[in-house]
Amino acid sequence: MNKQPIGFIDSGVGGLTVVKESLNQLPNETIYYLGDSARCPYGPRTPEEVRQFTWEMVHFLLEKNIKLLVIACNTATAAVLPEIKQKLSIPVIGVIDPGSRAAISKSKNKRIGVIGTTGTIQSGVYERTLKNKKQSIHVFNLPCPKFVGLVEENKMNTTDAQETVLETLNTLKEHHLDTLILGCTHYPLLKEHIQNAMGEHVTLIDSGVETITDVSMLLDYFDIASTHEGEKHHRFFTTGNKEQFEKVAKQWLDMPELDVEVISLEKYQKVTQMEKVLLIATKNKGKAREFEQIFGEKGYSVKTLLDYPDIEDIEETGTTFEENARLKAESIAQRLNVMVIADDSGLMVDALHGEPGVYSARYAGEPKSDTANNAKLLSELAGVPKEQRTATFHCTLVLARPNEQSIVASGNVRGEILTVPKGENGFGYDPLFYIEEYGKTTAEMTPEEKNKISHRKKAIQHLLSILPQEVLS
Repeated sequence: MNKQPIGFIDSGVGGLTVVKESLNQLPNETIYYLGDSARCPYGPRTPEEVRQFTWEMVHFLLEKNIKLLVIACNTATAAVLPEIKQKLSIPVIGVIDPGSRAAISKSKNKRIGVIGTTGTIQSGVYERTLKNKKQSIHVFNLPCPKFVGLVEENKMNTTDAQETVLETLNTLKEHHLDTLILGCTHYPLLKEHIQNAMGEHVTLIDSGVETITDVSMLLDYFDIASTHEGEKHHRFFTTGNKEQFEKVAKQWLDMPELDVEVISLEKYQKVTQMEKVLLIATKNKGKAREFEQIFGEKGYSVKTLLDYPDIEDIEETGTTFEENARLKAESIAQRLNVMVIADDSGLMVDALHGEPGVYSARYAGEPKSDTANNAKLLSELAGVPKEQRTATFHCTLVLARPNEQSIVASGNVRGEILTVPKGENGFGYDPLFYIEEYGKTTAEMTPEEKNKISHRKKAIQHLLSILPQEVLS
C-alpha cells in the first residue's frame, strides 16, 4: 500500500474539476493540489512564462513527496509536459491526450470543436493530437479568454457568465459539431452554460474525467495505488487569495472542511531559472560549506536537507558505504530532479576485520552514543598490542544526477586506536584516532588541521578530479 499523495497543479482553481473526478474514482488516494491563482490566467502568457511557472509548481510538490503528478492545466500541458515527463522519475500525465482520445471515441460525424485559452489554442496541440490519432477528423478551434476570469472570480452562476458563454460560442454553431472538448479545466465549472449554448446534440468532453481514468491505470501499472480506506488528509495550496480559493473549492468539491494554505513560489524562481542546483544530503550546514565554495563559483545554488523539510530521512539499509551513499543521493535526486551529493563514512579497524564500518554511528546500539561506541571499541580491542591497532577513517561520496549514471569517490585517513581517549575538539571516534605523523588524535587537532587531512576532504578532492567537465562548466 502506497500512501504517498498524488500531486495536481493548475493555473488556478480550474484543476479542481480534475480533483473532483479523482475523489470520485480514486477514493483511497490522498490529494495535494496547487493552484497558481496569483498569476492566473496562463492563457495570454508566453510559452516561456508558462514553462517557468509550471516548473516552479512542480518543484514545490516534489518536496511534498508525491508519487504521481497530474498537470491539470491545458496551457501548461501544451507548453511543458514532454519536458517534465522526461526529467521526472515519477509518472506524469497531462489533460490533453486523454481528452482527445475520448472525443474521437464519442464523435460520429468527425467534426470536433476545441475551446481553450489563447495559449492552448495558439499552440495547436489539440489539433495535432487529434489528427495524429485519426487523420480524417475535422477540428475547429476557438479561444475563450474570458471564461477563466469568470471562474476565478466565482461568477459561474451569474447572468454575465451565461451571456458571455452564449456570445463567445455562437460562431462554433455553424460548423455542425457533434463533440466539443473543454480544453481548459476551468471550463467544466461553466458546463451548464456551455451545453445550453451548443445544444443537447453536442457531447461535451471533460478532459478531467478522462485524465483520472488514465491516472487509475498508471497507479495500477506502477503498483503505487493506495488501498488505505481511512480518513485522508488532502492538502490544497494557492498562491492567490485564500478566501476566494476556499469558496470555489468548498462549493465545487462539496467539502465543508478544506485545508487551504497560501504559499509563495519565490524560492523556486531562482531554482528553475538557473536549473543548476546542488543538494548536499545532510542537515549539517557545515558539511555544505566546502561544496558551496567550489560549486557556487560555477553557478550552482547549494542547498541542504534543511531547505527541503518534507523530504523524509532515507533509511541506511546498505551493507557498504557506497550502498548507503547511493540510497540517499539517487532517491533524492530522482525525487527532486536536482543534482545531489551524499556521503557515508565510518571507522574501519583492521584487528576487527573492518568493524564497526557502516555501523560506526550505532556500533553500541540505539540510541546512538559516542561514549558508548568508544567504550565498546576499547572493550573489543582489549589486549590487542599497539602495532595491531591500526585503523582507517573512510568516506564514500556519491554524486547523483537525474537519469544519469552516478559518480562515486572515496577518501581514507590511516591511524591507530589508542587505549585511552585524548582531546575534546572532535566527535565520534576522534578522541581514540591517533595519527602518528601529527603526533595527536583528531580530537586534539584544530578544525582547520583536521579539515586539511580528513577522509571527507580527500573524498571531495577525488570527486573533483573525476567529475565530467559539463558538471563544472
